[in-house]
Amino acid sequence: MRRRNGTPLSLAWNVRRSACLFLTGNEEPDWREPVPLAEVRPTQMAVGMRSVEVKRRKIERHAESSRKLRRFLERRPVPAVLGPGEDYYIIDHHHLSLALWQSEVDEVFVRVVGDLSDMPKRAFLHAMAALGWLHAYDAQGRKICPTRLPATLDQLQCDRYRDLAWSVREAGGFKKTSIPFSEFAWANFFRDRIPATVLARDFELAHERALHLAHSHDARHLPGNVHWS
Repeated sequence: MRRRNGTPLSLAWNVRRSACLFLTGNEEPDWREPVPLAEVRPTQMAVGMRSVEVKRRKIERHAESSRKLRRFLERRPVPAVLGPGEDYYIIDHHHLSLALWQSEVDEVFVRVVGDLSDMPKRAFLHAMAALGWLHAYDAQGRKICPTRLPATLDQLQCDRYRDLAWSVREAGGFKKTSIPFSEFAWANFFRDRIPATVLARDFELAHERALHLAHSHDARHLPGNVHWS
């Protein structure tokens, strides 16, 4: 793997500043490259499979032309931190990455926002967690040890409440923000208020209830709230 010119970033605050600038669109990309999807490391355990399916259908429309697919991927680089073993730990776009995997696309363009590859694995995971760049929770919203996070994209699990949060955002219930894992905050908000049996039996009914909850006073503290700002 090639490195960016200059001194590798080793201080956590430098990594965070660089990534925040990238995620808010205030910095031009300075190091991006195609990376095999098999070398991408997730920083969360679960995704919403409905969202993945929507992205997969979009990818397969672009996959009819290799040139068209490459342009599609170049416009959607996945932000990542270079970790121990020079593995790429992605800090966003897990749904897109899994959709690419399911579509049998071999590579993704990665936007490297920092280099912590010199840190021991345990210290690296601790730093990532302290920065809020690891979502160490399972598909039921229970806290786990960061070492249990999936090693590869195909090990990501389905969290139906993450799907619910995505559908509410798509319906305008809240807006996307640059805050890492913000939709998991909404997923957990709905998890505490909508029974899993309702979600499993009737997704549309659960969606209606969740959209109503997004307008409620209880949701005023959540990131991206458009009703109590």
